[in-house]
Amino acid sequence: MSPQATVAWALLLNLGVATAAWAGPLDEGLDLLEQWQLEDARALSERYLLEAPDEPRAWLLAGAVQHQRGEHLAALRLLEAAAMRNVAAPHGLQSLVEASARYASAFTTRETPHFRIRYLNKDEIVAFYADQVLEAAYRNIAGDLEFLPAERGEKIVVEIYPDARGLAGATGLTLGEIETSGTIAVCKFHRLMITSPLATANGYDWANTLAHEFTHLVISKKAKNTIPIWLHEGIAKYYESRLSGGLGEALGAHAEKLLAKAVQTKKFVTFAQMHPSMAKLPSQEEAALAYAEVFTVIEYLVGRFGKASVPKLLTLAATGVEVEAALQQLYGMRLPALEVAWHKYLQTRHFRDIPGAAPRRIKLVTNEKEAQTEAPLETMDDKVTHDLARLGELLQLRGHHTAAVVEYEKAYARSGVRYASLINKLARAYVAVGRAQDATRLTDKLLLAQPDDTDALLLAGRIALESKQDAVAAKRFEAVALINPFNPEIHVALAKIYGAAGQTEKAARAQRFAELAMTPRPTRTYELPAENAGQAWLSLVAPHWGEVRLDGGEPMVTPWWHQPVVAGTHTVEYRTAAGAPKIQELQVAAAAEPIVVLPE
Repeated sequence: MSPQATVAWALLLNLGVATAAWAGPLDEGLDLLEQWQLEDARALSERYLLEAPDEPRAWLLAGAVQHQRGEHLAALRLLEAAAMRNVAAPHGLQSLVEASARYASAFTTRETPHFRIRYLNKDEIVAFYADQVLEAAYRNIAGDLEFLPAERGEKIVVEIYPDARGLAGATGLTLGEIETSGTIAVCKFHRLMITSPLATANGYDWANTLAHEFTHLVISKKAKNTIPIWLHEGIAKYYESRLSGGLGEALGAHAEKLLAKAVQTKKFVTFAQMHPSMAKLPSQEEAALAYAEVFTVIEYLVGRFGKASVPKLLTLAATGVEVEAALQQLYGMRLPALEVAWHKYLQTRHFRDIPGAAPRRIKLVTNEKEAQTEAPLETMDDKVTHDLARLGELLQLRGHHTAAVVEYEKAYARSGVRYASLINKLARAYVAVGRAQDATRLTDKLLLAQPDDTDALLLAGRIALESKQDAVAAKRFEAVALINPFNPEIHVALAKIYGAAGQTEKAARAQRFAELAMTPRPTRTYELPAENAGQAWLSLVAPHWGEVRLDGGEPMVTPWWHQPVVAGTHTVEYRTAAGAPKIQELQVAAAAEPIVVLPE
């Protein structure tokens, strides 16, 4: 009988069976994880654990694999067990696992064909829309890059953290780095991790952000994590617009303005400054310029050598060809020559100059009321414009809309589309005095410059709904949902639109989302679950690391290590490799530490 079969049928194990055949599997497995080859690392770890179930290095590798699979509670137990046997996790890994494990027991999971989306309470709304966003990204972006990353049994785990502190703990970034750079989402450890829009003032462009982070995952897996950060970010930024549109459409008007200025002044963010992460750049403006730079590098390469060259570059990198050599092979130039050619390209590239183009700055908030507060008037460097706008605001607050229009129009005549809040307030004043067409003209102009301005999208949706243009209104409100899905107004409006169209299921869901959006997020502290008391410690491995129920309790993903139990008889419910339900009865003695490998 093979060692694997022997272990599978030996239910209670307290001996080590490590053999010479397993010399170095921990390092090999960790290398595979570093290369984003999770499926191969898991297969190796499963074999290692069956061959050497009492080997703490096998536990450590299994813990690292489970962390990347998003099974943080199981991972933490494995790492802690290994540490008790003096086998420490790689630097920083245990603290990362602990940080994610604090949220894991509270997460709910939404399954899609290729993703597992994990969220907390109100983020159910985000998870619903993320389902559609991610599957579209899978079809379009992964298809274009000629690599489908969830076809080998491992769905992509997506975690929606309720605040920036949760994202920081899960990724190893600091809160300062997140706030300074505007980093709100990360692709790391084979997972996509984002901050809930509810943790920011009026949301952020989370849908395109998810598409961007998913592209990073495709690049990392296809190229086995051999691509430098500037190239990584350039490909991700260039391809993210394939979520719902054409290739290379993600460069915003403000980013073009920043890049045009850099071309003129010759002050760029260097590729070296982008390493090791855009999240570590000193400001949101520098990060935006860096993204614009690397976007146009890929734009140049695709324009000159064709879009098929990008997936070829990733394929070459995966085979061990260094990036410099791959650039030479595909494009006929190494990095210094590419930089020269790219700078020449920028000298001839047309840059849009759209009045009012400005970045949507991400502002982290600490409570829901602040998150949903309408944007106040910006600080205006022109005092006359500021005073006119402020007078218009005071008149509008007192219901004097006609007088408010006069003052707002004076301010607008001086500043144009420079200040988004001024345009939105003038547009609302127009609506109040019956000038809806003028309001629409203004919102359209603002959205051309700042397409993710939720105040303008909301107003445009209201106007369209009032004028019975339900399809236009639905498009506007659905666009808001991809930025700030916690505004109940959009769901109330969509419920009305869907109901009028006879789409009862969609109408009911929108109504439920409206109620959920209006319900405050429960206040809680995310801590590790308290450990039960026990007289013994039971470790379980189900076939293919499936779930088990111990004594009818909550499901536990195996390998599950060092579960405290009382001495006596216990039942384990699980499924065999063929999927058949099975119940195994175990006898556990006091002070015992059995490792149970359940038979297939």
